[in-house]
Amino acid sequence: MVSFYFKCYIKNVSGDTLLTIAEDKKVRVIDLIQANGLENAYELEPGTELVIPTTIPKGFRTYTVQKGDSLYSIAQKLGNVTATQLAEMNGLEINEYIFPEQRIIVPEEGVVVYITKPGDTIKTVAERIGTTSDNLIFYNPNVYLLPEQLLAYQFIHPTENKNTI
Repeated sequence: MVSFYFKCYIKNVSGDTLLTIAEDKKVRVIDLIQANGLENAYELEPGTELVIPTTIPKGFRTYTVQKGDSLYSIAQKLGNVTATQLAEMNGLEINEYIFPEQRIIVPEEGVVVYITKPGDTIKTVAERIGTTSDNLIFYNPNVYLLPEQLLAYQFIHPTENKNTI
């Protein structure tokens, strides 16, 4: 499996360590160290931004950037994601240079993505992406609604009538 990265912030209220963060995020400590280029893994400051490596979730795939691609052109080709969402999903700035042969994560066809914002609720997110709260939870069993959480919804649900979409 290919790894990709999400940004998260350490909330070092109770003295988090790489071990506690790794256990919480279900990754290996060595992967945290390598993904973040940490030289001294024992001195984490509260609020330090860490990149969390993970495997590609269901409903997503990698896309290999071609010469002349931009986040905007890739989003336009795909049709089910915005350039801003691609940037956020891949830990990039919207105008950041992407280069040929770089691999980025993209949603598969039929998958709608939403990146949560402060104040979102299950109901408002479900309405924004055109589904029900139950279906949103079905596809995203670990919904915490923290800002910048990636949620996905696949339009063909196993129990839905395909003609109703």
